Amino acid sequence: MKFIFMVRTGPYSYQNIDTAYHLAKRAVDKGHDVFIYLYEDGTINTNSEIKSLEERNIAEMMKELVDKGVRIGVCGTCAKFRGISKKSIVEGVKYAGLALLVGEIQDCDRFVSFGY
Repeated sequence: MKFIFMVRTGPYSYQNIDTAYHLAKRAVDKGHDVFIYLYEDGTINTNSEIKSLEERNIAEMMKELVDKGVRIGVCGTCAKFRGISKKSIVEGVKYAGLALLVGEIQDCDRFVSFGY
């Protein structure tokens, strides 16, 4: 089964990225295909400059998912608007536009959007 999770909220203010992280991790462990698309403030979740000392490190969590085989895309326009460049996103995350999301949606089984 192919799952797509779109996250539209940033880290540490909402639990959406945590929910998507845990769902993606469990789905991949069970052999499912997972794609996460980060849109609007969700793009902040892939900023590799996040250096959280006391909270969980969202950037490290995103890298963990990439290493497990989860594909993650980040809206380039939204990221640029928030000052996040290609160089500052987590390694393995694809910096792309909505065309990437549209291509993925065409053959997905479940699409879940986490927003405000």
